[in-house]
Amino acid sequence: MTDTLRIARRFNGPHDSGNGGYSAGLAAQFLPHGDCVEATLRAPIPLDQTLRAHATADGLDIMTDDAASRILVMSLKPTQLETPPIRSPGFAAARVAARSFRDPDDHVLPHCFVCGPNRAVGDGLRIFADWLKDPSGLDNPNPFPVVAAPWQPTPDLADGSGRIAPEFIWAALDCPGAFAIDHEPILLGRMAAKIIARPTPDAPLVVVGWARGQDRRKHFAGTALFSESGGLLAFSEQTWIEIKAHAPPKEM
Repeated sequence: MTDTLRIARRFNGPHDSGNGGYSAGLAAQFLPHGDCVEATLRAPIPLDQTLRAHATADGLDIMTDDAASRILVMSLKPTQLETPPIRSPGFAAARVAARSFRDPDDHVLPHCFVCGPNRAVGDGLRIFADWLKDPSGLDNPNPFPVVAAPWQPTPDLADGSGRIAPEFIWAALDCPGAFAIDHEPILLGRMAAKIIARPTPDAPLVVVGWARGQDRRKHFAGTALFSESGGLLAFSEQTWIEIKAHAPPKEM
């Protein structure tokens, strides 16, 4: 089995590579049962290049398409995740939390497709997760501190079914985990996600993230996506890796 995919420049995370959640979510659709998948990122994800999926014994590898210098970009396999003990703090609380999100000058990657404040409405997802404040949804408490953000999907994120395409749900689940860890700079190393239901893009959603511990340079996080009424739509477990610095944008 071989299939190809291409990460358009719009969907960057770091300056010159693909957003990990979006890219993994796009590749996960090559698996026969792609509702719960683990993706391990092996190298920066090239933008505007053909990538090829190669079947493996337990999943697939995504590699660059140059046979002379082929690079393993990510590996994916089906997995199982337990539903996390997390509840939505509510849309009002998420909206208040997002108001204190960092300015572009304080953001490591202000042009990230998911969390970049320099991305215009209708271009980036503009998911600005920060710690809960009043009103904090304390009538609906969680067992650990969470960051939260509202998300209003735009119509172009829907696929042919009229529902938000899986890759954008994966993308929305990505960056809130980093803000819950609250350590810079870090890069997504592994992400496992389960999609329960894909909503239509005509109603606001709530995204939350929480830290799950640390092992030296590895930081662990969880994220979840909720409907406006509090229904759990998708969730993820993540491993983030401390790095020295993000690569600066390439000069043209």
